[in-house]
Amino acid sequence: MNSSTSNSRSEWKVIASVLAVLLLGEAGLYFTEDWLSHDMQHLREIPAILSFVKQGNAPRILFLGNSLTHRGVFPDVVQGAWANTNRSDARIGLVYPDDTILTDWHYVYRRFVQPSRAQPQLLVICFADKHLEDGPVHSIERLGGEFAGLAFASEALSHDVLSLSDRARYMLGATSRLWANRERIQKRILTMIPGYQELAPVINNYFRSSKQGEARAKPPTYNKLARFLDIVASDGIKVVFVATPLPERYPLPEDLHNTISRGGAELVDLQGIERTGPDDFLDGYHLAPAAAERFSKALGMTLVNNDYAHNALWGARIQDAERDSVSHLQSDPASWHDDLRLVK
Repeated sequence: MNSSTSNSRSEWKVIASVLAVLLLGEAGLYFTEDWLSHDMQHLREIPAILSFVKQGNAPRILFLGNSLTHRGVFPDVVQGAWANTNRSDARIGLVYPDDTILTDWHYVYRRFVQPSRAQPQLLVICFADKHLEDGPVHSIERLGGEFAGLAFASEALSHDVLSLSDRARYMLGATSRLWANRERIQKRILTMIPGYQELAPVINNYFRSSKQGEARAKPPTYNKLARFLDIVASDGIKVVFVATPLPERYPLPEDLHNTISRGGAELVDLQGIERTGPDDFLDGYHLAPAAAERFSKALGMTLVNNDYAHNALWGARIQDAERDSVSHLQSDPASWHDDLRLVK
């Protein structure tokens, strides 16, 4: 009897110790999340970014994407592109959680943008290659912990997280900071290994290419994109999807064009920035600063020249002559080459 009681007490002590360690870990991570990555700090800043966007009466533009947006879009350069066109300045905000795709952006919009009532006139989504295709969730833990959370668990578990094991991972991510951030903790530890920083991009590109090769076996579908556009359209927000440059051009399937068009949105292909060499891309994926500046200028000009974007921000054009002040570059190839170095 005494032996049984002693064993029971020992077991409870072990359980209590484990729970205490977990609670300390959760509390400690709450105060040190920003140390794990810049991305954690950015996620905490999203409410402030949206608050900035909705201030005043200027046209409101929200960029939603991932690190391609973070590294490739310079808001001052975008806005500077229409500085001499008599268009009013805009309030521009950028939201760009790392390593995210459409499913993540869907819930960033649902969880942060909709409740904020920021109501941008234009939502600009910079994407590349397969970011808009139907596919598995990149990180179920992050989806539960950072994007959809408990607030949108019902929607996520109905549409995006379907297996029992994945649903368990989702709920763990939604309720545990340690679980939601386990990949970041792992990466933080790996960065202490000499040479990991240089090797990591090579490894990531290899696995990205492998996954893309497997995905190409089946034609892409865009059901999640259609669902996202239905929600955004119901809020009265216009959406422009921008195909962002990568070292190699990627196709934009007809079904993608059709899905975006049916959803009342616009697709713009800006893959035409000239490749002057390896310096155009920092790590074989993200635009280097000089190339990002060219891309941002081209993007700003597109927002002025594109009727869909122009109508969303400034209304319909009053005179055709207004377009001439910015579209003269289209009839002057030398000016395109000197200013933007865009491939025709």
